[in-house]
Amino acid sequence: MFTFTKKRFAILFSIITVAALIMTGCGTNQSATNQTAKEEAGQEPKQDVIKIGYPTILAMAPAIIAEKKKMMEEQGLEAEYYEFANGPDLNKALSAGELDFAYTGIPVVVNWASRGAEIEVISKVGDGEFGLITKEDSQVTEPNDLAGKTIGNLGKGTGSDILLRGFFLPENELTESDVSLMDMKMPLMEQAVANGTIDAALTAEPFVTFAELRGLKVVEKLPEPAVVVIVRKSFAEENADLVEKFVQGHIASVAYLNEKPEEAAAVLAETFNLPEIKSTGKTWTATEVMEKALANQHYEAEFSEEDFAFYQELADANHRLELIDEPFDIQSIFNLTWVE
Repeated sequence: MFTFTKKRFAILFSIITVAALIMTGCGTNQSATNQTAKEEAGQEPKQDVIKIGYPTILAMAPAIIAEKKKMMEEQGLEAEYYEFANGPDLNKALSAGELDFAYTGIPVVVNWASRGAEIEVISKVGDGEFGLITKEDSQVTEPNDLAGKTIGNLGKGTGSDILLRGFFLPENELTESDVSLMDMKMPLMEQAVANGTIDAALTAEPFVTFAELRGLKVVEKLPEPAVVVIVRKSFAEENADLVEKFVQGHIASVAYLNEKPEEAAAVLAETFNLPEIKSTGKTWTATEVMEKALANQHYEAEFSEEDFAFYQELADANHRLELIDEPFDIQSIFNLTWVE
């Protein structure tokens, strides 16, 4: 009958220990080999944290709501959010690999994709309006009155710049030489108009509503330059499960805005640090101001055929303005599988 002795036990234990070390070493070496192979192939390792960027305007409300209401966390994601002053700066960060997802306008996406940026559009964000604001007593009562005037503009290559130089000026028989464009951030435009630094400004919500309630006038409104969500292709290829969860979080955020507008307005009012506004004998609370601004926005995640026609017009305007060298096919940057 076989019996264990202390000596035999010690020998067996040594054998098991050595085998375990060999197996561990093999596992470690295999893991390192796999990681090295991924790096040599230019692939990115899986990750749990996603990085999201957006410009701080009301068109990007789904991103803001997702951040404040923990929509991504509800999908099992850990999300980091980064705010940007404009779309070009945001897309630089995305192209540099500092972001995984970005909420931005089609004109800026076209500019970067035409230069070889490996990005794709995966969801719509919504539609809204820009407004040309000026003083109530200004001589500018219609677009043609802008000849010889200074207009506040977000900056060359931004979505609002495409609207201004690519559509608004030519449609009103004005050229760039007929006006002076002054680059400035949108939160500064209202005060610049009010104190006479500039004659007018093209700005987005909620700044159009702020200006209107505080006594400025809106000469004309223009369609917002097509806000969408984009992702780095390499990230999407390596992290399809994270992209799927992100899209579900984005859809939930859009639904929250549409189904709970008063609650969303309260969240956004706090985000934009809104004060109450006294106007025409009425005091508007911060939430009421934001509700009024939200009424000029529409949020949805899916695209329509009309959307693509408008997006192509924006891409064509980029080419006309010589922001891109060649005509651009807008369909080439869309991946609709995520929202179908």
